[in-house]
Amino acid sequence: MAISDIHGAASTFNCLLQQIELFPSDTLIICGDMIDRLGGSNGVIDTIIKLQNDGYDIRPIRGNHEELMLTAVQSGVFEDLLDWLENGGDQTLRSYGVSHPQLMPKEHLQFLSSLPLYCVTDHFVFVHAGINCTLDDPFSPRGRHHMLWDRSGIIDIGKLCALRVVSGHSTRKLDDIQKSLKMDHIRIDNGVYLRGVEGKGNLVCVDLDAQQMWVQPCIDEILNDIRMRS
Repeated sequence: MAISDIHGAASTFNCLLQQIELFPSDTLIICGDMIDRLGGSNGVIDTIIKLQNDGYDIRPIRGNHEELMLTAVQSGVFEDLLDWLENGGDQTLRSYGVSHPQLMPKEHLQFLSSLPLYCVTDHFVFVHAGINCTLDDPFSPRGRHHMLWDRSGIIDIGKLCALRVVSGHSTRKLDDIQKSLKMDHIRIDNGVYLRGVEGKGNLVCVDLDAQQMWVQPCIDEILNDIRMRS
C-alpha cells in the first residue's frame, strides 16, 4: 500500500489509517512530503514513528519538502530557511511551537534526516517525484533532483527492470489516480491541502495488488475553518 503528500494533515492521516485497517503484516510506503502546508506536521511524524516502534512495516521516503527543511537546518543560510518557510514550512514550525527547524525534537530531525530517496519492492519502485531514465543509473546521485522535483511524468520501465513507478508530488484528480493504477507510472497525490478544488482535496491510499483505492477528505482544513470562525 502507498500514501503520498500528507502535508501536515495529521487528523486526515489518522482517519485514513482507520479506513484501511492497517495490520503489522502490511507494508505501507509513504512517498514523501509528510510535512508543511497544513498545521499537523508534528502529529504526522509522531504517528509514523509510533507505528514503526509498534512493529508496523511503515517505509517513508524523502520528498522535496523534507529536503527543503533539512537544507534549512543543515546550511544555516537565511535564504534556505526563507525558501522553506515560503513553501509551507511556517505551518510546520507552528505545529512544533518553535521558531527554527533546528529546535524541533531530535528524534524527529533524526527521522527526517534518515529518509531514503526511493524504495524498491518486487514489482514497484516508490519515489516522491520522478526518475531520470535518461541516465545509465537512474538511482545514482545524478538522479537525485528528478527523484525530489520532477513533474514530467516521463519514465521508461525498460531502464527500471520492468518495475512500475509509484510517486506523488504532482497533484492528480481522483479519476486520474484510479486510471493510473493500471499504468506504468502511478501518481497518487490528490492535493490534500487543495480543499474546494474539484476532484482534489483528499488523502489517498492505494493497494497496488488489489487495485483498490481509499479516499479520505481533508478534515484538517475543516477544523482550521472552524477555529477561524470561533
